[in-house]
Amino acid sequence: MPKESANRLVNYLEKQAGPYFRGAIHYSEDEYYILYLRDDVDSLYSNEKMEELVQYYREENQYHSSEEPFELGNNHCTVNFYDGAILFHFTQGDRLGTVITLEPEAGRDIVGFITECLKQLHYNSPQEIPEAPTWLSE
Repeated sequence: MPKESANRLVNYLEKQAGPYFRGAIHYSEDEYYILYLRDDVDSLYSNEKMEELVQYYREENQYHSSEEPFELGNNHCTVNFYDGAILFHFTQGDRLGTVITLEPEAGRDIVGFITECLKQLHYNSPQEIPEAPTWLSE
């Protein structure tokens, strides 16, 4: 990833996530770049552990770049919620990817966004959500 692109991405993430931004790593088939790691997050990972994590995402990227079993096109991003972080894995073809992590507290905005989208779909469009959950009407 060119340095200018990496700087723009990190600046954007710092602006959007503020103190919830934990880190961003970009990888290719044979190397990886730490775009940003907050100091407390950096101290959690040895070089060996970071290599192991990057290899895991390389392998996951191969799996997610396939259109199977769905015929929906490419899977551009997976989101995982863990106790200690929200992790976004953006696949960029079958050999490149970017992993971004945020603090779990940032998830409140994500859940709020999803909830608002569901409300819009349920109440203000011809699309209905069958058996809408009770929290949707709150």
